[in-house]
Amino acid sequence: MRCLLKILAIFILSLPLGVQAKEIKYNHENITISEIKEKVDFKVFSPEKIPNDWTLEIKTYPSDEKDNITQFKLHYMDHNDENLMVGILEKKERPTDVIKRAPEAERIDINGNIGYFHEWYGNGELDKKGRKITGGILTWIQEGTYLEMNSLDIDKEQILEIARSMK
Repeated sequence: MRCLLKILAIFILSLPLGVQAKEIKYNHENITISEIKEKVDFKVFSPEKIPNDWTLEIKTYPSDEKDNITQFKLHYMDHNDENLMVGILEKKERPTDVIKRAPEAERIDINGNIGYFHEWYGNGELDKKGRKITGGILTWIQEGTYLEMNSLDIDKEQILEIARSMK
């Protein structure tokens, strides 16, 4: 028992102060973030500030490829696993990449990187399911990774909070 307590104490003390990894709730039986990191040649980011009741599904591209994944998308779903709350595309930055933005996009700082946010056309209106359209699309490049985040269901401030928590 004493040995077990020592091991437990060593484990707890080895955790970073003030930050403990949040358990990711994956839906379906798909690839995990840890597995993605082993299969891509670019830095992988995941948000630290995601509501506890959201689940995650990861889509890889090309979809039929298991080892040579060129990009992937994190799909954070609502607690019922019915609505996509936020999607985050990640891929290796290429010299030809241009951050997608409409002329009216707002320039925003994301973790010291230039990003552009563009709210959806029809913002505030109802979609075909009767849900209010909010949010938009945010694009930026962070440490050699091109990131593109979008949502119809959360507002700009929530999108920015998630983006700025990408580690």
